[in-house]
Formats: sequence, C-alpha cells, structure tokens
Amino acid sequence: MIETLPPVKYTFSGHDTFHCRSLWLKKGYDYLLLDKKFSDEDAVVILGVGKNMVSAIRYWMKSFDVLISF
Repeated sequence: MIETLPPVKYTFSGHDTFHCRSLWLKKGYDYLLLDKKFSDEDAVVILGVGKNMVSAIRYWMKSFDVLISF
C-alpha cells in the first residue's frame, strides 16, 4: 500500500514583496521565545520593523518551516 501525502499548498503572497532579509528568521524566532505573537500590538516595537515587515517576517518564518502556526 502506497501512502499519499496531502497536497502542498503554495502561496505567492503574504510577504508584501519583501525578500527574506538577513537575520529576520533569527529575529522572529527570538520573538517567539518571548512567548509573543506576531499579531500583538507591540510586535512593531519589539521587532524594530514596520507593520508590513512584521507580516513579512511571519510569512518567511512559515515558508522556512520555523513557524508552524501562530
């Protein structure tokens, strides 16, 4: 019996045209270690980036499988 995996869902939006920048994955990971969510109001201040970049960091964290579901 051959098992089939569920189809992969590819997305080409969510990063607001920001390429994955140097240290964003580390910055996002460190942010999650603080038990924070990217939807928190202080995400912009703590991450030190703009609102659109917060969503881009979240997008790239999911794309690189660093973030499962937050």
